Amino acid sequence: MEKFKDFILNEKILSIGLNSEHEKHREELRPQIHDMIRNSYVKIGGYGGHASGSSEEFSEIHSDISNSLIKAIKRGNNVTAVNMYKPQFGRKSIAAATDGTHQGKQDFKLIKREDKGMQRSWGEVSGAVERHAAEIGMPTIPTSLASKLLPGKSITPVGDTGHYERTIGGKKHTKIMVGYPKL
Repeated sequence: MEKFKDFILNEKILSIGLNSEHEKHREELRPQIHDMIRNSYVKIGGYGGHASGSSEEFSEIHSDISNSLIKAIKRGNNVTAVNMYKPQFGRKSIAAATDGTHQGKQDFKLIKREDKGMQRSWGEVSGAVERHAAEIGMPTIPTSLASKLLPGKSITPVGDTGHYERTIGGKKHTKIMVGYPKL
C-alpha cells in the first residue's frame, strides 16, 4: 500500500524558463508535452493554424516548447497539465493542454487560478478554457485593445460581447481575450 508521503513527494509544479533549476525538464518532458499539445488541438483542426498531424504542426509545437515559458504539473513520471507562454505585453498564454484525465483537468485549473491570483498572464481563449476563465472570474479584455495586443492580426468583433473572430490557419475562430496584459 502506498503511503501519503509518496503522493506528496511525487507531485511537482515546474516553471520551465523561469526557474533555472527546472530548465533540465524542458528536454526530458518534451515528448509528453508535445503529445499533450497535439492531442488537445486535434478537435480544432491542429495547432498554430497547421493541419493536425502535419510536419508544420510538429515543427510549430517543437519551436514553442523550445522558446516558451512553460508551467507544468508533473505527478510521478507524468505531466498532467501544461500551459505555455510567450513574452508579449507581459505573459501571453499561447497553448494549454492536459493529459485528458480528471486530475489533469484539475491541475490545469490550478495553473489558471494561480495565473489569476498573481495577475500575471493573459490570452485568447475559447471553448472549455473560456468557460473555466469565466468560472474563476478572469477579467475579459475589451476588443478595443486587440489591435495593440494582437499586432498584425485582423479581428472582427462579434456584437458587444467581447468576442471576436479571427482567421487562424485559414479557418475562422471565435475567441475572447481574458486576463492581465501589461500595457
